[in-house]
Amino acid sequence: MARKPGNAPGSDQPNPGRDTLEAEYKAIHDQRLALIRSYNLWYAFGHAFALAYFWLLLNLSLSLSSQPMLFAAGASASAVVWFAYRVVLGIDRGVVALYPRIIFLELALGYDFYRDYLRRRPRGDTERSFIERCEQIEAGSLKELWDQIYSNFNDKDFPGDRRITAQFKSAGYLSVALFWIIIALVLVPQYFSWR
Repeated sequence: MARKPGNAPGSDQPNPGRDTLEAEYKAIHDQRLALIRSYNLWYAFGHAFALAYFWLLLNLSLSLSSQPMLFAAGASASAVVWFAYRVVLGIDRGVVALYPRIIFLELALGYDFYRDYLRRRPRGDTERSFIERCEQIEAGSLKELWDQIYSNFNDKDFPGDRRITAQFKSAGYLSVALFWIIIALVLVPQYFSWR
């Protein structure tokens, strides 16, 4: 593995190269957290908007006794939920794209925070394999270390179904099911009353 940058033995002077890497490490984690906050906000806003829109159209359709508007409420609210979920997936891929640089910085600085987190992920064999391959790299310079880590990286090793987006998908299914159950509860009594 590449020699980790650090202070010369017996020196109290900070290493400018190490300071730069530490600053980048902090900045990249701030970027990761900002992306995570962003997709949480998108998802919460998407769900709130879908619910509000659904109830508005539902009340309007009941006031006008319009079945097409009732179906439009379910279809459009479902579409908003899935749009919000797709946005979350796109932003999450941006989080995963930061991983090679995070791993590089941890190896260069001798940190094990995020590597340990990825290693311990449930069912995370591909994540563990990526970390282990990176830790076995023999590199003579930081540039060589980065090049090898980046060439080993494949975002398919970090599938969405093993990330928080799996819970978002389940919540999306539940929301859509709720919309259509409510529509069914409105229509079924009307259908039987016509009989």
